[in-house]
Amino acid sequence: MSACVLDTDVVIAALDRRDAHHAHAAAAITAMIDSDTELLLSLINYAETLVKPAESEATLRAAIGALGSLGIRLVAPTPAIARDAARHRGLNVSLADGFAIATAQARGAALASFDTRVRRALRTTGIDLAAGL
Repeated sequence: MSACVLDTDVVIAALDRRDAHHAHAAAAITAMIDSDTELLLSLINYAETLVKPAESEATLRAAIGALGSLGIRLVAPTPAIARDAARHRGLNVSLADGFAIATAQARGAALASFDTRVRRALRTTGIDLAAGL
């Protein structure tokens, strides 16, 4: 089984049918599930994903339920991941994106992201972009 860390933008797109990347994100996640790829999400990116849904308790519960039904495993950052995330800020990505990259690095996983800055950063880290993205 392989693993893939999901960046916030991919999770948001998968959950929101109005998102421009919804169909692409949904298809990519479905393909990963079908190929037994373990879906991982840093707790930092999990919190970022829930910002908009948290505006309403019902929407928040729905988003949490949807993430659970996809079998996404939440990954707590370690001190080493936090240090690497801070270092990744030098790659012109947000701190949250740095956590996604550092989590993928620590887990030997690919990373799913639509963000062009993250994709550019991956070229220098040796982390693979998830197939289908």
